[in-house]
Amino acid sequence: MRTPERTQGATLIVSLLFVMLILAVIMSVTAQVTLSARRSSVDQDAILRAQFAAESGAARVQARLRVMGGLLGSASLPPDGAQVMSDLAALCGLGSLPTVADGATVCTLNPTTGLNSAGSGVNPRVALLVNAVKQQAFEDAGISGATPEVRSRFWSDLFSGTQGVPLDGAQDASGYAVRYGLKPLAVIRDSATQYRVTFEVPDVTVTGSAGTATRTVAVRSNLPTLSLLIAQPSLAQFALLTNHHFNSAASEGSGNRITFTSRTLFSGPVHTNQQFMFQGRPWFGGAVTSAGCPANTLGPDCNATGKAAAQPGAFFAGTYRSVADMTPSPDAPTECAPGNAACAANPSVQPAFPQGVNWDSPVLPLPVNSNNQQAAAQAGGIAVAGNVSSLSLFRDTVGGQDVQRVTFTTDAGGAPVTTQLAFGADRLLRILAPDGSWQPATRNPDGTFAPGSPAAPFNGVLHVAGNVASLNAGPNAAAGAAVAPFAGLTLAATGDIDITSDLRYADPPCSGAHTRNPDGTVTPAPCTNLNAQNILGIYASEGNVNLIRPGGSKPTQLGNDPAIHAVLMAGQGAVQVEGYNTGSALGSVNLIGGVIENYYGAFGTTSGDVQQTGYSRNFVFDPRTLAGLRPPYFPTAETWTVALYDGATPLTDPRLRGDTISTAGTP
Repeated sequence: MRTPERTQGATLIVSLLFVMLILAVIMSVTAQVTLSARRSSVDQDAILRAQFAAESGAARVQARLRVMGGLLGSASLPPDGAQVMSDLAALCGLGSLPTVADGATVCTLNPTTGLNSAGSGVNPRVALLVNAVKQQAFEDAGISGATPEVRSRFWSDLFSGTQGVPLDGAQDASGYAVRYGLKPLAVIRDSATQYRVTFEVPDVTVTGSAGTATRTVAVRSNLPTLSLLIAQPSLAQFALLTNHHFNSAASEGSGNRITFTSRTLFSGPVHTNQQFMFQGRPWFGGAVTSAGCPANTLGPDCNATGKAAAQPGAFFAGTYRSVADMTPSPDAPTECAPGNAACAANPSVQPAFPQGVNWDSPVLPLPVNSNNQQAAAQAGGIAVAGNVSSLSLFRDTVGGQDVQRVTFTTDAGGAPVTTQLAFGADRLLRILAPDGSWQPATRNPDGTFAPGSPAAPFNGVLHVAGNVASLNAGPNAAAGAAVAPFAGLTLAATGDIDITSDLRYADPPCSGAHTRNPDGTVTPAPCTNLNAQNILGIYASEGNVNLIRPGGSKPTQLGNDPAIHAVLMAGQGAVQVEGYNTGSALGSVNLIGGVIENYYGAFGTTSGDVQQTGYSRNFVFDPRTLAGLRPPYFPTAETWTVALYDGATPLTDPRLRGDTISTAGTP
């Protein structure tokens, strides 16, 4: 009977041992799985940290490009052409700038080493950029202690070619490694007042690491060849530019400011060397800039080389606000006091700056003479000594050919003398001879013209050493074109230029008017004919450009709602309506072009939003002037600017636009 009991005990022991063995196996497997999971988690964490590090390196390169865009937004050079030419030569690695034709390459640059220099001090290859972007701009960008040497190092590293410079970084046991530099290509001369430094933006490859794990991130730039444009910019590229933002010296002395209201609609760039005043909801479809010079400070204390008196800011409904006091921000200011969020939410008290605003822009001094235009007219244009009683520009047909007519009457010798010239698309002058026939015109040594061969070429510039008492469209004053489809013209005079009729393009680039919509937004006038080539510039260097309204003391064909297609400029005076504050309301001046003036000339008077006398303004900016089409020999700014361009388009915020590709590294 005891034998079975022994067998049962042995079986129990064996069972227990088997269970213990199974438990041991399970515990061993569980431990291995847990250990493997922990190891995998650690590896995954390292890979993620390496990935984040690589992406941080790519972001650093992007941030560097954005800083470049911001710095170049404030770039300007003193009105010292000789120094600019010297700095351009140094950028090329030359002692002096070679003479080349317009459109030719001045020098090619080393794409591998770029403009980098291992030396200390200021690198002469980037001296132009060091001089153009001042210390304060670097401080504003968060780069402190920006001495000339520090600025030189920044630009040298930035344009260091394909070999680049290391932009490595590390944090929290992870890091990234990247070498990067922009690839300079060439310096090209566009004209005597414009040069381009072309460069490429290379792709970015960054390696991130964390422990033994690595990840690589590549970002394609997907950017075309960009340009640094070094130029004395044509003043034709402004919808409005004022030196003094007052009607007159008397208004400036009394503080009677010009106010931009909800009726103000400008579609192109607007600049003043002083300070703006806004009320309501004015709209600006182009970039807005002001130098911030207070009233009565332009000159020794606020100029192109120094702005000691400048106060960046603007007036809102009569109250001055500095940049720091603008609510809710300097980029989207309102009439509201600082901290008044409820007021700031009201769109009816906020100017619209869809293309941005800069309250501390460089001063752009206006030229005070027409010497360059006179020299161009004497060399290959039409130069008139003395006053002109009538100057007619109009499209016509001569001998079956489409021509631009230029007819002017002078009385320098006491008796009126009328000269009738014409030119076609070939730009060769013809003259109406005494027998009534059209013959080739030769240019005499005294600047007059006579029938003869060969026909004199015409560069598009007319200069009058005196006043133009009546600028008109001749037989096309009531209808028809003043400027033929192929014609580019600049009229410059030392005295006043009185406009006494409509002046229309045969092929206008824009039409209609800007429209304020019921919701407060603005629909700009359509500008769809941007391949049009006819353009007119009118420049009074020492006088005014006067629109002669009907009912005044001077004879005029200008009536209600006149059309003026031109860029108008008064270097020391104003573009204005003569007798603007008398008579009745005459509708709007429908301008396609721009206005550049020393003082903001008056066009009419209003009571509230109702026109009382003179004209209101329907100014449509001619966008072709930003794409390079300008009236021939139209005045340029005295200062030189340095700006970033993508083709013909200004580029303020360069970005890497391509795909981001992440490739595996070691785990």
